[in-house]
Amino acid sequence: MDNLKLLRCLLDNEYHSGNRLSARLGVSRTAVWKGIKQLRGYGLQIDARHGKGYRLRDEIDLLDRNEILEALRQSAHRQSAHGCRMDVLFDTRSTNQCLTALFGKTDLHKRIVLAEYQDAGKGRRGRTWISPFARGLYLSLGWRFEMAPASLNALSLASGVALVRALSRLDITGVLLKWPNDLVLTDKKVGGILLEARSETAASCDVVIGIGVNIRLDRETISRLDQPVADLAGHCRSLPSRNRLAGGIIAEQLSMLQHVAAGRMGEYVAEWRSLDYLSGRQAALHMPGQVVHGHVRGVDDNGLLLLETGGNVKKFSSGELSVRTIEFSGKH
Repeated sequence: MDNLKLLRCLLDNEYHSGNRLSARLGVSRTAVWKGIKQLRGYGLQIDARHGKGYRLRDEIDLLDRNEILEALRQSAHRQSAHGCRMDVLFDTRSTNQCLTALFGKTDLHKRIVLAEYQDAGKGRRGRTWISPFARGLYLSLGWRFEMAPASLNALSLASGVALVRALSRLDITGVLLKWPNDLVLTDKKVGGILLEARSETAASCDVVIGIGVNIRLDRETISRLDQPVADLAGHCRSLPSRNRLAGGIIAEQLSMLQHVAAGRMGEYVAEWRSLDYLSGRQAALHMPGQVVHGHVRGVDDNGLLLLETGGNVKKFSSGELSVRTIEFSGKH
């Protein structure tokens, strides 16, 4: 049973009988029933009514490789996308895993993977990125630097800037960046970036940039998350299609990587500072075995966090920033 074909039959949100679906798909009614059960396993809401058949309750905007490629061709950075290869998957463990498996191989460069669903999406510090079916954008992009960038920390910030630029081109404004790689909208997390890298030689470096953006979350998904989250649908009067959004994001990321390879990292770090969500605020930096409190003073040219604590400004390459811990403790 091809679950994608079955799902496409249900996109009109009308009832379709088991007989009609089996005839259209060339499978048995039992196969259709099993397919419906599998689609429900992805969290899709599908009604079944005797005498009428099956109806998809969700409004689903499926990814389409051709539409994404067309969005790339129409973008301001269409030259950057030349030579890229793209796979759009129904489901996968993790789009990042699909590409990190290509570390050391020429196939990685300008390779892009998107998925409707991930059951083991990767977040920072070993966390799982919750990836409900077709309710977000889950994509990874591979790149090979012949000469590794001076700082992977700064590259992570540059990716964040490219993501904000892409959203802005689609009239999605008000998005800020929280060190090291979170997107924030109305004080809530709306997306994140996971950068993984491996050096093959003393000079070259393979990089995979994983991007997750919340587009239209349901209440059940929000209740499963351990932090305040936002989605684009709740803040956009006219939300672009997921394919247009994907094309814009990919084009901007490819352009950024070309600029960084040409030695233009500095302009992205400078722009990141103008988008810094926590600049000047009191925060807590959570690291394994310790928590450092202080005032955020931005980032240095290598993308390291500057935190003023005890009268001194210290640099940090990793950790989780939080303002909530300090705000809560101040109430006691």
